[in-house]
Amino acid sequence: MRQNDLRERMERGETVYGMFLNSGSSVLTEVIGLAGFDFVLIDSEHGPTGVLDNRELVQAAEYRGTVPIVRVPNSSSDTILKMLDIGAHGILVPRVNTAEEASRVARAARYYPQGSRGVASTRASDYGFTPLTDYFALANRRNLVAVQCEDVACLPNLDAIAATEGIDLLFVGPYDLSSSMGAPGQVGYESIRDTVNAVLDAARRHGKLAGIFTKDPGEAAFYAELGMHLVIVGTDIQSFAGVCRNLVDTLKPDRKPAPLTGY
Repeated sequence: MRQNDLRERMERGETVYGMFLNSGSSVLTEVIGLAGFDFVLIDSEHGPTGVLDNRELVQAAEYRGTVPIVRVPNSSSDTILKMLDIGAHGILVPRVNTAEEASRVARAARYYPQGSRGVASTRASDYGFTPLTDYFALANRRNLVAVQCEDVACLPNLDAIAATEGIDLLFVGPYDLSSSMGAPGQVGYESIRDTVNAVLDAARRHGKLAGIFTKDPGEAAFYAELGMHLVIVGTDIQSFAGVCRNLVDTLKPDRKPAPLTGY
């Protein structure tokens, strides 16, 4: 079982930085690792990947020295089990609005006595080469369990969610949050200040970690100063699109923009 020090670094007060992987590309997973990001967040909520794809992406991340975390598409215990069994070092669960939902997530992600995760000799436990009794303790300590606050419905329950045993990190999802606030796309700090501060305060009160997504490196640094332990900065597709756009703008300054057809 591969170890990492991501949680320990955050608990010491360090901010760790990662990038969303939306493309499903193992090559870009390697690039994210080689570039020096602390972790890669494999997105199976908005991205196209499933269990078999993610197994290869986890392998690519580990090979290049970055920590693979999977955003699962839902909070189903079966989904959480499969993503951890392929060797993900943590999960990010969307749309968690109550302490009851958070508790179900935590129990699905943790082995006894902290939870009820199913037992098998899988890739995560080195196919049985690591004794299961050793693996249970290692997995319960290593694997990061993070839940997203991305709806105003979670706000009255932040303290209860943060107090939930087995939940490590509260994560602000700015885009869905802004939509639930009636201001879709207004995701800057000034627009979501109250929620960001409420998440940070709840995390501090209960000794938990906090994280957020932003596309802007300057804003990422600001959130680190504010006290965020984990910051996701952009996505692989957005980053590549930006590079392509800048190259073409330089090479063909008079070009007409390509039509945006959509679906």
